[in-house]
Amino acid sequence: MIAKTFFRFSYLPGVCVMDIKTQQQYAETFHGLHKKEGDPLVLFNAWDVATAKVIAKTSAAVATSSGAVASAFGYADGENIPFDMVTGLVSRMTAAVSIPVSVDLEAGYGDSLEAVAASVTMILRAGAIGINIEDGLSVGKRQLLSPEEHAAKIKVVRSTAEKFGIRLFINARTDPFLLKFGSPYECLDEAVRRAEMYADAGADGIFVPGLTDLALIEKLVQITPLPVNIMVTQGIPEISDLARVGVRRVSLGPWPMMAAMRVIGQAAAEVAASKRYGSFLLPNA
Repeated sequence: MIAKTFFRFSYLPGVCVMDIKTQQQYAETFHGLHKKEGDPLVLFNAWDVATAKVIAKTSAAVATSSGAVASAFGYADGENIPFDMVTGLVSRMTAAVSIPVSVDLEAGYGDSLEAVAASVTMILRAGAIGINIEDGLSVGKRQLLSPEEHAAKIKVVRSTAEKFGIRLFINARTDPFLLKFGSPYECLDEAVRRAEMYADAGADGIFVPGLTDLALIEKLVQITPLPVNIMVTQGIPEISDLARVGVRRVSLGPWPMMAAMRVIGQAAAEVAASKRYGSFLLPNA
């Protein structure tokens, strides 16, 4: 059985994945990071090993952004990047940092339950201790999957992780706000309905991208049975305000990569125009 294997290695030559005891300890640590009332887990999302290592110097956990990872490899977001590239990256991340690593698994890289189980097994073998799995991507299109179908995915994820021997943190992403399901209150009602179903299926958190109104966020926190994860986007309240209303996790998503790319673009433009190294590249010169 996989769960009885003390040391595991990824399928990539030379990339060692942690032993299962350490992986389970990281999983428990990650669960604990969602329990601090008034002190949400803030995830500055990574897109490669270098960013993961930098983030790990000051953060309690590392999480990937699917959009940033895909962009770094030259693909569009939405499960367009080959999954072996994702698992290869995760293997290298977990070998490089000594803190929990959670992975944006998009919709599970498969519409069938068998495909989702296979994806989760591979990401667990790569050393991950948490995943995001979303209901807003189906058969390659941005559309809401039925909550029953997504709940079935969550159940198979939980079952797969239990067989593996890891208390995987399943962050169930729901996209009514992102996909403009209806009015803000209709989106909230749908998010709550789905959160309840996903909690029953074994989810540990609910992730609601596109929700930015503080009053609605507070209402969601009060109603939903799961810790609430909010993604940073335009119009999002400050972290202190999100903490005050009970949000337990804040994800910066693709914004760190976009900010880094702007800085690189500005540096490149400065060097090209001035024929000098520039303040961006030699800040202490």
